[in-house]
Order: sequence, then C-alpha cells, then structure tokens
Amino acid sequence: AVGGYSLSRGLTLEGLIVSYFLRNSMMYDTLMQMGRWFGYRMGYEDLCRVWMLEEAEGWYEHIAASIEELRDDLRRMESVNATPREFGLRVRSHPDTLIVTARNKMGSGQRHRVSVGLANRFIETAVLRKDDEGLAANRRAAVALASNLRNLGKAPEDGNSDYGGRFVCNVPSSVITDFLSAFQNHSGSFLTDPEPVKSYIDARSRNELKEWDILFAGVKKRPPKGSLVDRSLGFPLYCQRRSPGDRKKNDSRTLLITNKQRVASRGIEACGLTDRQVRLAKEKYRQENPPDTDTINYPDRIFRRVRTKPLLIVHLLAIGKKDKDLSRTKPVVAWSMSFPETQFKEEKVEYVVNTTWFRERYRDEDEEEMAGDEE
Repeated sequence: AVGGYSLSRGLTLEGLIVSYFLRNSMMYDTLMQMGRWFGYRMGYEDLCRVWMLEEAEGWYEHIAASIEELRDDLRRMESVNATPREFGLRVRSHPDTLIVTARNKMGSGQRHRVSVGLANRFIETAVLRKDDEGLAANRRAAVALASNLRNLGKAPEDGNSDYGGRFVCNVPSSVITDFLSAFQNHSGSFLTDPEPVKSYIDARSRNELKEWDILFAGVKKRPPKGSLVDRSLGFPLYCQRRSPGDRKKNDSRTLLITNKQRVASRGIEACGLTDRQVRLAKEKYRQENPPDTDTINYPDRIFRRVRTKPLLIVHLLAIGKKDKDLSRTKPVVAWSMSFPETQFKEEKVEYVVNTTWFRERYRDEDEEEMAGDEE
C-alpha cells in the first residue's frame, strides 16, 4: 500500500508488518492518526518494524511523554476529587498546547495568546540562534553567570563534579533571571521566551522558586581525541557533543539541536536529588507502571515530582557529526530548566505567537489538512 494524505488519515491494514514512514508533522492529532497504520499481525507482534526519519521518531517520543504526563495529571486530579472541568483546564495549560492547536484555527496574521503553567515542567532551548552575534552573546551570558556565582561565594569550579561538569546549589533566583535576560533566545524556541519565563520565576521568587540548583553540564570522563574542552567559565569543561538537525530550517540563522531536537540527556533531572529521593521516585514509578522486564528506562518526570528546588542546566555544546574533530571549535550555549510541582494556586504566564511563527515552525500543516479534506 502506497499513499500520502489518505493513508495518513488512519487506514489500518491487517497483516501489515513493515512500514516506511517518510512524512513529518508536529501536530499531535495528525501523528496519532498516522500511528494507527504502523501494522499488526496476531502472533507476530515482535516482528513488526517501522522505518522513519530520526526527526519523526523524536516527535513520537515527545507525544508519548506528553501523554504520560497528562495521565499523571489525571491520576492526581482523581486523588483530590477534582472535576472534569478542572482537568480540562489543566490540559489546556499544558506547555505543549500550541502543538495541539491547529494553525488554521487562527486568523491570518492574528496574534495568538496562550496561558501556560510551568509547574512540574521541563523546558529547553532545542532551537538556537546560529548567527555569530547570537552565539557570542550566549557564550558571554554563560561566562557572566559563572562570574556572578563567584561573587556570591559559589564558584562553579568548587562545585560538585559527580554529575559531569559542575553543580552549584542554593542560588538566588535573581542570578537565574539575569542569565535569562542576557541569553539571546531564538524566536522559534517558543517555551524558552525569556519574558514569560522570568515572569513565572519572579512571581514565586519569595517562596518555592527562591533558591535554585545550577548544573554546568559536561561529560563525566575525559572524552576521546577530537572532543572540545572549554575553559571560558574558569574551569575545564568537557563539552557534550550534539549533532545539528538536518531539517531545511537549519539555515544560517537557525540551529536545531539533533534531529530529535533534544538538548539534555536522560536522567539529568535527578541532579541534586538525594539517593533516597531518587529511590522513592523510582519505586513509585514501578508501582504505577509494573515493568515487564528487569530493564527500566525511568522518565525524567518522576524526578521532577520530588524536586523541592528548580534546576537550571547550562549546556556548552560541541556541535558536529560523530567523528568530526571539534577540538578547535567554539561551544554553543543552550539551557534547560526543570520546575518542581507547585504548592500554590498555579499562576500561568502568557505566551504570544502569530501565524508567521506557526508557518515557520510547523510548515504546511494547513495546506495538508485542506488536501486531506478534499480527498
């Protein structure tokens, strides 16, 4: 069976074992529809294979993680006897709501406002500016952050190196917002827009977001020859290697971090937690999701649940293909944030985007939907 829009609307083929999937889409509903024809054959489930682009694999992973987060929300709503109306509001405040929202529901050129709650969420700059000015500004922002920590008596070179890089704890929120102000965000990195994020932090800077943990992420062991070692922060940092994304949007102004658009490594949100917190988080996950095998890939959201302080992760990345010598390149600075659950009424922050942003980010979803409707 060969097809495009029609197949994508949910054709199911009994006995299908092998699928070659070339289309990409960032819309949840479109991807979930396409997922129905990936194939099944009773008694042969272990033989089913799906071949797809790495970028598409990343989006399916993202959707699966988002669905699990919503299921966790539903469990918590049930435990406190919340109503479906309250649950619906929670879904609409999910940070990924813009990916759920089809662009054709907005007027042409119209500005679209979305209120988002960042409690118990993880955000990161997977889309970065690639121009020399932006790259240099972000390196200066990282250097200034390290300098500000020294002025507070929290020199990063004296921090814990168990996680790779350097870990510093109990940092005032003002240091975090100063870093965000200096960082040159890419307009395509919607959730890391500094102003809404700073507003969320400022609103809670006297209580649960008062003190932060910071990790300058790096490789634990000395990497092989050809890797990048950066000393701009005042200590040697073995930079993590990331490949550039292959999408056409990876132009002279835009850098996508990997085809899956992921910056942080799995398990990084356990940074700063005690051994007991990590153990309890894993035990609770196993209780809620009884494993079929002894090997378990624990999702980072379980560590976010038990965090008592937010975490800023500053990445100095060596961008290039696997075997390329990157030792003489300059690092690319990115960041990630892990926000703990809130104990207060959630104060949402407002993001504003327009259809131009959607068009650049999601390409031709509108035209695609129209073509599918015509068929």
